[in-house]
Amino acid sequence: MIIERKEYQDTDGTVGYVETVINSDNILKTTYFPKNQRLYIAFSRGHTYSYSNIDLEQYLKFEEADSQGKFFHKNINNNNKHPHRKEFTLYPNEVIDLKEIVENNKPEDKNDE
Repeated sequence: MIIERKEYQDTDGTVGYVETVINSDNILKTTYFPKNQRLYIAFSRGHTYSYSNIDLEQYLKFEEADSQGKFFHKNINNNNKHPHRKEFTLYPNEVIDLKEIVENNKPEDKNDE
């Protein structure tokens, strides 16, 4: 589930990129560049990979999925259409900050009522 979503505009008014923070066991954050059709995914241990050939339609399906992790594993990961590479690793404090954002913004569990 998406906890936080921000769109950043280019100077011409089009969407330059979209960042999301995700409540998932495996995915912490994504950054999507529609013009390049590239999706960056930061995983729970901080390792960040980029996936190419992700068109806007597929990215929006990823965002709208009930589980971004399940959608990722079924439709993007290990798919020859979406070559990937490791880009970088987040600093430990960045991982902690993202996990705090998720924890502080989780919806209330209805079973707690």
